Amino acid sequence: MSDETGKGGVRSVQLALDVLEQVAAASGEIGVSELALKLSTTKGSVFRHLKTLVERGYLSQNPATSRYRLGIRAYVLGQAAASGIDLLSASADAMRDLREELGLSVVLSVLEGGRLTVVTTSLGKASLEIGVRPGTELSMHCNAQGKLALAHSDKLLAQLVHGAPLQRFTEHTVVEVAELQRQVHEARARGYALAIEEETLGICALAAPIFGATHELTGTLALVGTLQHIPRVPPAPYVEAVRRAALRISWNLGYKGALG
Repeated sequence: MSDETGKGGVRSVQLALDVLEQVAAASGEIGVSELALKLSTTKGSVFRHLKTLVERGYLSQNPATSRYRLGIRAYVLGQAAASGIDLLSASADAMRDLREELGLSVVLSVLEGGRLTVVTTSLGKASLEIGVRPGTELSMHCNAQGKLALAHSDKLLAQLVHGAPLQRFTEHTVVEVAELQRQVHEARARGYALAIEEETLGICALAAPIFGATHELTGTLALVGTLQHIPRVPPAPYVEAVRRAALRISWNLGYKGALG
């Protein structure tokens, strides 16, 4: 196989995975034109990958609308992957108890390969449902979970600081590098992070770190709610509750530390 053929094969696999991820991220069914626009490629190229993914059972096509959604093979694969993540079983009781105690949505994320991804969300008790879709990859600079990842990884922080300009999502998004660094260092020192209306207006998060047996950051546990429930100065009981729940999960993963 030539180098060019090899590179082409890699690009083809990347596009197939991009298509699969875009279908998974869609709120409902999605069409070829939308996918091509999102991926900045041709409809013909997208269609070829869609056809293969449907044939393999990873996607399903609605015969009435010709639009696409996830197929049974994707579900089975996801279930198999989830069953192998110790973090899920280690966090189930702590997440349930935290939700029952405070009534807010609880979001569990895992840090792997330099990416922070939502594993599961336990929706709060309020009539307004606030959560984050499992599989969502979180930005590092504009949410509480990402700031914790940066606080415990000099490599990730350096990549962000020296990378492209930080994207602004709301008027409250931190886009100044110096201020982000200050907040990241503060998050590490106090053991939790806050993000107040930084990604979506009216929505706030309070997160604590989850550590594994090697004392490295494994993931994050976050409370997500409105500004009414998580103000700029969060209630001390909320801070203590989320930190203790995260520590409980950490202990289940073999972490030997204590609440600082």
